[in-house]
Amino acid sequence: MSRSVILASSFSTKATENHRVPPNVRFEVDDVEADWTYHRKFDYIHCRFMGTAIHDWPRLIRQCFEHTEPGGWVECIDLDLEWNSPDGSLTPSHASKFFNTAFLKAARKGGMEPCPGPLLERWLHDAGFNNVTAERHVWSVGPWPANKHLKEVGAWNYLQITEGLEAFTYALFTRILGYSRQEVDVVCAKIRKEMKNPKMHAFFYLHVAYGQKPEGK
Repeated sequence: MSRSVILASSFSTKATENHRVPPNVRFEVDDVEADWTYHRKFDYIHCRFMGTAIHDWPRLIRQCFEHTEPGGWVECIDLDLEWNSPDGSLTPSHASKFFNTAFLKAARKGGMEPCPGPLLERWLHDAGFNNVTAERHVWSVGPWPANKHLKEVGAWNYLQITEGLEAFTYALFTRILGYSRQEVDVVCAKIRKEMKNPKMHAFFYLHVAYGQKPEGK
């Protein structure tokens, strides 16, 4: 692994500012939906949490296939962002459910799939990958589960949702659904209040899918 060279691509390098990175890691600003112009192929490509960011998923996966070495692997990790409840404690009357439904609608109206997770396996097969494996994991919203692992997952998920609500919602709700910023702030405040209620049990799914490019391709 010490001989590996890792190239990370993003719209921004802010995540690396003021942080030390290993000498074999390089960051570049690029658009993964544009034509890939890499001169070398990769042994491994990792694509993570790109829901509501991609307009043409099959094309993205095909570009991954084309730029992977024969025998190399591509792994995708993404979400199915539709919130569910195991006991019916999340209802349409909740601001959280309203927000979730509106969020999914806005993303799709904008031409982006907010729930790519369940589709990753098929896209990998369609692109030509072999040995495709898919997994599904529960991500609880809040530390309500009795299971120790899911309780920890829920606590971290609660943190990232409550701290990122405005970042998740402002663009979609104001540009596509026509909300004012003040109206979005009201919705976010209601969601934060509901998420503090341990009797509201919500979750969504994390999907992992990976496949291998055939030798000789």
